[in-house]
Amino acid sequence: MPNFTMSGLPHPASYDVSSTGTVFDRVTGLMWQREVGAKNMSLDDATETCARLDLGGYHDWRVPSRIELVSILDMGETKPSIDRGAFPGTPPDWFWTSSDSAKSPTEAWYVYFYFGYPKTDERRSHFRVRCVRTERAPAYTGDPDAHYEVGGASVADRATGLVWERVVPPRTFNFTGAAEYCAHLNLDRHLDWRVPSLPELETLVDERKSNPSIDSSAFPDTPPEQFWTSSLFGNKGGDAWHVGFDHGDAIYAQFKWTYRVRCVR
Repeated sequence: MPNFTMSGLPHPASYDVSSTGTVFDRVTGLMWQREVGAKNMSLDDATETCARLDLGGYHDWRVPSRIELVSILDMGETKPSIDRGAFPGTPPDWFWTSSDSAKSPTEAWYVYFYFGYPKTDERRSHFRVRCVRTERAPAYTGDPDAHYEVGGASVADRATGLVWERVVPPRTFNFTGAAEYCAHLNLDRHLDWRVPSLPELETLVDERKSNPSIDSSAFPDTPPEQFWTSSLFGNKGGDAWHVGFDHGDAIYAQFKWTYRVRCVR
């Protein structure tokens, strides 16, 4: 599924846990199962489990998409990488998403909450599941393939409200160099550019595509390489997260390594 259903990611998390057994995300409009079961299961079984869930008086629960599950990652935490107050007892484990992999029809995306990254695996693998439902409709409900608006050298995403550098520079940077490049960028008469966070950069990943896994019309000539994010590993200096636009996987690396960067504002 395309990523247009997600909105509000630039803002800090804001959770309402007043309803028993559920967590409402005021930013994204999603309602989450607060505590998960102890059973690991295949994606097909996870899909059935969420469809049968009766929680909070609601019966429209489902397996979250990749970007929906990424939205509740807390990149400043590890083991698990989540808000422990809002989601108590969360195991630092693999959790299924409903997003299919472009690499293989037998694979789907999961998010690893040990330290927080999205990746793909066989649908028959046994992972956890945290069900979700849409409590508030997203801000953008139009054509999922038409949420980018190209203007000059930048691209506005009407689904998230973010504005992106359209064509990336033809060089790589270390972590500090990437931050300096974005801070000094003067593009379309704007000077407030920065390196995106991991959840923000993940909104550009198109799971239906690979090499590169992005909308090539909106973002032409995007190399299928690693791109820096501003998210530090465990909220500590020395390591930061990057997203690979060959397939959309994310992992962390030392500041000294050199990768691409696409600035955002």
